Amino acid sequence: MSDTPNYQLVQTLLESLQTELRWFICPPEGTREHPATTCMELWLAQPNVTNGIYFIDPNHGSPADAFQVYCDFTAEPKTCLSPLQSQVPVKPWLKESGAGLAFSWLSKFKDGFEFEYPSVDVVQMRFLRLHSRLSSQTIRYLCAPGSRQSGKKREIKFLSDTRNQSYLSTLRDCEPSGDWGSGSQESVFEFESEDLELLPLRDIAVFGNRDITQDFGFTVGPACFS
Repeated sequence: MSDTPNYQLVQTLLESLQTELRWFICPPEGTREHPATTCMELWLAQPNVTNGIYFIDPNHGSPADAFQVYCDFTAEPKTCLSPLQSQVPVKPWLKESGAGLAFSWLSKFKDGFEFEYPSVDVVQMRFLRLHSRLSSQTIRYLCAPGSRQSGKKREIKFLSDTRNQSYLSTLRDCEPSGDWGSGSQESVFEFESEDLELLPLRDIAVFGNRDITQDFGFTVGPACFS
């Protein structure tokens, strides 16, 4: 026993009591008026809840800054943020690059863009990460109709949310195919990290030059936190 109060323990107990009291008085419903902190909290309060769009408020503040997310309860509850534009158009992106071999960020080209997630601001994003332990995201690489992936590989970078780190991988070049049933037209890149600052992804860079004329594009999946 000690005469010195354990302030950290007291704070933890108070926060736990505050959460239980809030659930008793006003249980989270996933609505704008009664948002949950995360999809996990919504599932704990309502175990029979189904996948769908719900309001959350990670910073526990006024529901005025609550925002919509997709809650995936298929396995463990995930809070998912969808990009503003999920489809990077299928086109010959590298024809616009310089003459020398280099990585070219798609956002720098005509019709290119960085991936934005407008539903959440910086403060709410910080609190969402504090309530999570794992982040994940999937991006699909697509060849144009009538094309397939060849055996030739090319390096590719995926820009993290910090914008000073990136994932490095390889993709297979697209090539014309007279037989629509032969060969794969897409690849899937799956990202999962306990470093929650890395996701969501912001941009893609492909290594090559203007001599690479094949059409390709990407489908950007939601960034999910659990």
